[in-house]
Amino acid sequence: MKYISSISVDISSNDVETSEVVNEKIERELQLEMSKIGVKSTITNVTGDDIVISSFVSEDRIEEVNNIVFKLLYKHAEGFEDLEGVSNDPKTAGEGVSYALSKTPSEYGDSIIIGFDTYCGESFVNEAALFVEEIGKKFGYDSSSSVSDVPTKIPGIGYSGVSTDDPVVVITLENVKDLQKIAGMIYGGLLGFENVYFVKRGSPTNILPPGVIYTMTAFLNGNAIDLYDGIKRKNNLL
Repeated sequence: MKYISSISVDISSNDVETSEVVNEKIERELQLEMSKIGVKSTITNVTGDDIVISSFVSEDRIEEVNNIVFKLLYKHAEGFEDLEGVSNDPKTAGEGVSYALSKTPSEYGDSIIIGFDTYCGESFVNEAALFVEEIGKKFGYDSSSSVSDVPTKIPGIGYSGVSTDDPVVVITLENVKDLQKIAGMIYGGLLGFENVYFVKRGSPTNILPPGVIYTMTAFLNGNAIDLYDGIKRKNNLL
């Protein structure tokens, strides 16, 4: 069995956007490290001050891959609040890394990754993420989110506490043809949430707080495709 393992973290020095230079360094070293063990991994989402690294990985390598990702993030971080919130003991885990793991039947690891970022929207971001996860459970192959009411165990890394915000959702696909339908349902459904905005990958948190922004990425055979422009064209948005 293979999985999509997604790790989301704020490594920025501010609360609004990430550094392109830092992202490029992480991506370059990520490709180098993962090529050594034959794993496809990349930065799938860049949402406000958060990035998501997703990996297409076999069950026996999940811990190894997560550990490599965590070390790269720690090496290049400009801010350490999320990274240092991780603990080996669930009782001492604080606001830390967001993590989602879903089984995939596709030989290419076809999946959709949704990353959220908040600015004073912590009170309702989890509701939006759980809504997306539920869509995945009904129409995807497997679906998981980082939202939890108990500390989350992240294989190869440690525990993140329940106060962790900026959730990530992973929905795997049986067939890439399902992607348009599920992505459309997510976009349409989240329109019903007040102060939740769909943005292009790399967009800063330029909203009227309190609010939430999210990005949606297709992760196909190790490649990340931002779905913003595709959904924009399909729905004739400005």
